[in-house]
Amino acid sequence: MTGDAQLDGRRVVVVGASSGIGRAVAVAAGRRGAKVALAARRLDLVEDAAAEIRSSGAEAKAWRCDVTDEAQCTQLVDEAAAWLGGIDLLVYMSGSSPLVRIEDGTAEIWHRLLSTNLVGASLVVARALQHLRRAQHPAVVVTTHSMGMPWPWLGLYGASKAGLAELARALRSEEPGIRVMCVAVGNTATSFADGWDQATATAALEHWVSEGMLRYRVLQSSEMADAILAAVQDRTGPDDLLIAGEEGRDDLLVVDTAASSDRP
Repeated sequence: MTGDAQLDGRRVVVVGASSGIGRAVAVAAGRRGAKVALAARRLDLVEDAAAEIRSSGAEAKAWRCDVTDEAQCTQLVDEAAAWLGGIDLLVYMSGSSPLVRIEDGTAEIWHRLLSTNLVGASLVVARALQHLRRAQHPAVVVTTHSMGMPWPWLGLYGASKAGLAELARALRSEEPGIRVMCVAVGNTATSFADGWDQATATAALEHWVSEGMLRYRVLQSSEMADAILAAVQDRTGPDDLLIAGEEGRDDLLVVDTAASSDRP
């Protein structure tokens, strides 16, 4: 796979595009010639990303969308599809990642986590299906974490992502004409840890290091975005995959996770 895959004329929706990998995917798609609809809760940040895309000569439009609100999910997909003239690629990057042990996971934390990471994804994808079915080579991309290897303090997050992976598998069986990709993302420099309690984060990090869990090179968001889009363009590649930076090397590690036990 290469990072220069072209998306000329493709109609792309990126949800969770205000920062991190989601923003980088939207910008990279625009740079490759796609027409991009971007959405997230923080409209000012999404507007900034859309402006960057337009400065590269591509078309982009921003929406505010709280994925925990079904009406907003519906409105986003309907308006984005109308503006784009259809949907070829849907990338769902919205996510919540509290750093909490299972014994401290309240109902409120669970509901907020599942509403963002799983239910929101299902609502957005379900509304987009009518447009994706009419597209040529349609695709949906969702991201997962640590499948098969639990991370202490991220058990709730991992459980929600396991549900998202199962949703992707179910969608493939129900919609065989749509490619559904589930990408396990390796260590990437994002705002993932923003809002974590410092003392808890220190304890978690020390444990992860001692257990050898941080074994991949940290990628920049732009590197991960390029790799995801290249995987989308490679229609012969795997639908379940891990993308990570190889430790001690500049190369990317891309693993077919359906055929391998290697996990981040």
